[in-house]
Amino acid sequence: MNFLFSTIAVAGALFLLMLTFKNIGINMLLNTNALILILGGSLISLFIAFPANRLKDTVVDIFESFKNKRDKNELIKDIVDIAKIYRSANMRKLEEKTININDRFLRLGITLLLNHSKSNEIRDILEREASLRIAQYNLSQNIIRTVARLAPSLGLAGTVISLVSMFNNFQSVDSIAPMMSVALMSTFYGVIISNVFALPLSAKMKEKAILSEILMSITIEGIIAVYNMEHPLKIEDRLSGHSETVKVYHSEVKIPLTNSI
Repeated sequence: MNFLFSTIAVAGALFLLMLTFKNIGINMLLNTNALILILGGSLISLFIAFPANRLKDTVVDIFESFKNKRDKNELIKDIVDIAKIYRSANMRKLEEKTININDRFLRLGITLLLNHSKSNEIRDILEREASLRIAQYNLSQNIIRTVARLAPSLGLAGTVISLVSMFNNFQSVDSIAPMMSVALMSTFYGVIISNVFALPLSAKMKEKAILSEILMSITIEGIIAVYNMEHPLKIEDRLSGHSETVKVYHSEVKIPLTNSI
């Protein structure tokens, strides 16, 4: 559903742009040299600054951020079901339950229960995995913000190059106006890429990091409660009112959970 809404939003933005520039010819809006400079320059800079695998992971994180968000109530229901099965000591059924769970982090917690890991080992492993995932989201956000900083600068560079070329081939005053408009499109492209695409994606990645940390915190507390053989109703009651102080981007954020995040 989020992907559908995002698609509609992008289509709406493009429609507004078309209305804004309806009196301007399509050829005036297209400047392939500027696009090559901005996109190519951004890619070269990213490959210099970051390893290829990190860039690939960022693309994956961007696509995942548009998928339907994990429902808090669904997560708690899965943990309560796990608690009921674990209290009955039916490990075979717990293994079958694991197969049907798509949440990789929760699946890791169940695997640790099946391996008879100790409570402190379970917490340490899950917290380490949570830290790695949050660090990955932060790195992805950093890459996207790098693009947001690069695009306007490269756009300005493209405009300067176009102006130099324009004056180099200067023939008459009448020819300056159309050539000037083409030159300024480089700056326009840079601003659009930065503010319409890169910065919103960066904000979306930050939101994903915060919400993922909250859900993983719920999962850790739930798995530890299951290990301690707490009653499923007690676990459900505790996790339903769960509110965690999370540390993201070196700052503490107090976030009350909603039904769907």
